[in-house]
Amino acid sequence: MHGYWGRLLRVNLTTGEITKENMDEDIFSSYLGAKGVGAYYFCKEIKKGVEPLSPENPLILSTGPYQGTDIPATGRFAVITKSPLTGIFLDTYCGGWLGHSLKKCGYDIIIIEGAAERPSYISIKDDEVQINDASELWGTTTNETEDKLRELEGEKVRVISTGPAGENLVRIACLISDYRRSAGRGGSGAVFGSKNLKAVCVEGTKTVPIADGKKLKEVIRQIADNVKEERDEGAAFYKYGTSNAVDYASEKDRIPTRNYQQGEFEGTEEITGETLYQKYDVDMVGCCPCLIKCQGDIAGGRERPEYETLAMLGSNCGIDDLEFIIEGNTLCNQLGLDTISTGGVIGFAMECSMLGLIDEKFDFGDGELLVELIRKIAYREGVGDILADGVRKAAERIGNNADKLAVHVKGLEIPAWDPRGKLGHGLAYMTADIGGSHLRDFYSSKKIPDTSALEVMDKIISGQDRCIMRDNFIYCTFASDTFDKQMRRDAYEAITGFGLSTEKETEVSNRIWTLIRVYNIREGISGKDDNLPHRFRSEPLPSGVAEGCTAFVSEDDMELSLRTYYERRGWDAKGIPTEKTVSDLGLSWF
Repeated sequence: MHGYWGRLLRVNLTTGEITKENMDEDIFSSYLGAKGVGAYYFCKEIKKGVEPLSPENPLILSTGPYQGTDIPATGRFAVITKSPLTGIFLDTYCGGWLGHSLKKCGYDIIIIEGAAERPSYISIKDDEVQINDASELWGTTTNETEDKLRELEGEKVRVISTGPAGENLVRIACLISDYRRSAGRGGSGAVFGSKNLKAVCVEGTKTVPIADGKKLKEVIRQIADNVKEERDEGAAFYKYGTSNAVDYASEKDRIPTRNYQQGEFEGTEEITGETLYQKYDVDMVGCCPCLIKCQGDIAGGRERPEYETLAMLGSNCGIDDLEFIIEGNTLCNQLGLDTISTGGVIGFAMECSMLGLIDEKFDFGDGELLVELIRKIAYREGVGDILADGVRKAAERIGNNADKLAVHVKGLEIPAWDPRGKLGHGLAYMTADIGGSHLRDFYSSKKIPDTSALEVMDKIISGQDRCIMRDNFIYCTFASDTFDKQMRRDAYEAITGFGLSTEKETEVSNRIWTLIRVYNIREGISGKDDNLPHRFRSEPLPSGVAEGCTAFVSEDDMELSLRTYYERRGWDAKGIPTEKTVSDLGLSWF
């Protein structure tokens, strides 16, 4: 097949068995790429009720048709597993170079099973696959691990590893590749830790088969022209990357402030991208063969925090000192912690302390405390042991109505976009397949939520479908403005030789979204879990452009919007896909 190898690699850490299997071509026709094919194998093979930190929980590294080609901004890969944070399906995506290298090894996906008796790492170099001892790497930071593996395996290897947080089974632990790129959400780092798996290192040299190289070069040229045009027009994103979003989010009442008590931050100007670039010497670089180059490297070997980190470790904790945010970001990367969830649990702890719900004395705005708590979470020390399991479980342990302060959906901490400042975003959070993720919504509206969310229902559903296709191909979200729908289809056709229609994309998106929903229902999710935290439903924003707004104009509107969403997806009134929907989408096998 062009664009696909039709091959999977299976590594069983318990038995040490390594097998290579052919994949049915129909799977690629039905699911198209990384998210869909990975979800198919995950749902097909995992047993009901598997504990996420048990050897029975598989972890899948998955690529799509774009990986291994020269299309810019496509070095990404998917990490798919059962989340130890939420207990449901998890797909989280990582940038950098490993996605390309993995595809060039001659595999579309890797399925990692079981658990090793001792710390181990997997080495994949084309057809040569080994499980090696990692005892000397256990306890090291992710950057130390990557340095050591490049010494052992060669400078060309690409590495994804878990840090001390994952080794300590911290449920908000992430995986890190290329020193700073993260598979951030849902606790995949803890799944590595539970398997005694420190890292996977990859070096691929094979050439991915392309159907029409001339047509592909034309698409790449169009992308390059679009990037140049936007750069020449002076788009702020090309100068500051995602750090440019700080002032925008505050202006729109969307920046989380002091555990989401507000949607604007009085210290915004101190943590914007413009301020950061004035204070520090920052180079803009790309995380893979990418023309956009939105990654910022600070002189001295540190990383410029992205918007989510500036907000979650900054405004959400009441901190306006860039130095502490940068230090916290670097520490999270080295210890292997999701900065979104980490900022969420620390902001939660600060508010709990100020209300007397915990004995520890924490104050918003304390940068030294931020850094201290990051370490305590990673090593499960003191209160860090409580916070290491995320805000939902922490609130359960603390009691005293702490759940009203816990900002999450289905156990996944909400990212740095307050839904009380955007019409329909609350519904997008409620229905996202992994819990509270902003990357399951595509710019549905710029309006505040002072009218019914039914107004943007079509955009929410089509946006979710678009996100599925993005994560199937895979390309970076930040390339969306330079890589329109027709160009994405032209690229797919050039690579695979097959055309894509709107109807085909919609069918595949519905199939993948519904498959994951059926799996989550099987694992105990129901309509009552499609909900928002108390704060977004019952506490209006106190100031700003969305002053007085909650995520929905009323509880009735929230319920009506959710029922309408179910109906549009072909699910019943309880949010369960109907037998007809399951049958029509070819999912009766599950």
